[in-house]
Amino acid sequence: MIHPDAALALIEALEPAVATETAPLPEALGRVLARSLESPVDQPPFDKSAMDGFAHGLPPGASGEFRVVATIAAGGLHSRPLGDGECARIMTGAPLPPGAVSVQRVEWTEESGPGLVRFAKPEKVDNVIRRGENVRSGDVIMAPRRLRAQDLGILAAAGYAELPVARRPVVGVISTGDELRSAGEALAPGAIYDSNGPQLVAMALAAGARASFHGRHPDSESALERAAANALEECDLLVLSGGVSMGDYDYVPAVLARLGVERIFHGVLMKPGKPTWFGRKGARFVLGMPGNPVSTFVNFEFFGKPLLARLQGVRYEPPVLTLRLAGDLSRKNADRVEWFPARREGSGVRVLPYSGSSMLQALENADCMVRLEIDEKFREAGSEIDARLL
Repeated sequence: MIHPDAALALIEALEPAVATETAPLPEALGRVLARSLESPVDQPPFDKSAMDGFAHGLPPGASGEFRVVATIAAGGLHSRPLGDGECARIMTGAPLPPGAVSVQRVEWTEESGPGLVRFAKPEKVDNVIRRGENVRSGDVIMAPRRLRAQDLGILAAAGYAELPVARRPVVGVISTGDELRSAGEALAPGAIYDSNGPQLVAMALAAGARASFHGRHPDSESALERAAANALEECDLLVLSGGVSMGDYDYVPAVLARLGVERIFHGVLMKPGKPTWFGRKGARFVLGMPGNPVSTFVNFEFFGKPLLARLQGVRYEPPVLTLRLAGDLSRKNADRVEWFPARREGSGVRVLPYSGSSMLQALENADCMVRLEIDEKFREAGSEIDARLL
């Protein structure tokens, strides 16, 4: 039995080969950038005005009357140098004309005659963004990461039309259990609907993978072996729910051993999720999870997301807030790390009603999870606790 943090460290230590491909910039949202990128241009590529106003050749603080000799819009250009007493009406983002060193904002300027303006209030700053002030050509502007909307904006500003990205890992999901039925089927006595399959596929997709369901299979060694063997032929990660414990019909560990999957760990000091199984076969990985749906959710959150990140060459850093408990948190047994569904309330967090790992409905209103450590039976209301955001 292994501590969950030690099990996670084994996953984080993996250095799998990462296949890369090229994606058009508009299609790269949520993809993982495969390598660091440098800016091919200075940003901005020219001295430009920071606001609407009048460009002139005097330092900040100038006053007096100026003759307007041109109007320069963003994207426009004025090639003749400004002379003494001359200025150019200029728009935000437009390049400064030759000879200009400052911009007087329009709201601090008065018309004093035909084609003439007076600087009514001296400026203390030049209102100019200098060439390369934001980024110099050759500067690293983006390290490998899962790309967000603002990252695409940064890369677009540098002129990138396509990006080197990690290939999406292929995930296959198998549900096991004689009792399982698919949604839409009639339920026979003793049967339940399979929630793990749809939930795991959805979680893998949300984590940036290509995921598909490889079926629900009865508690049969031969059927499970065929399904797992087929999935391992095409998947980077095979995720199984159910059949990983020590019951008479828990065939997953024996089947995986026959398929040549090397066990890395089996059994975690975590609740829910104690019987979790993890292994690899060459470049392919297998994550076996308990059958209860909250166990499956917590397992994928704690182990699946970091594993998929490693398969894309980055590390998963879960968002965590330190909040104050809105009520006491207690439990009877403290032999494992235990996760509890919770919800933020202002600057605090409240643990939701929860009766065990089969109570999937407890996750409906959960936006985070909190945990108690081994040997920790009680956390007092008002005390600080880390909340892992979902």
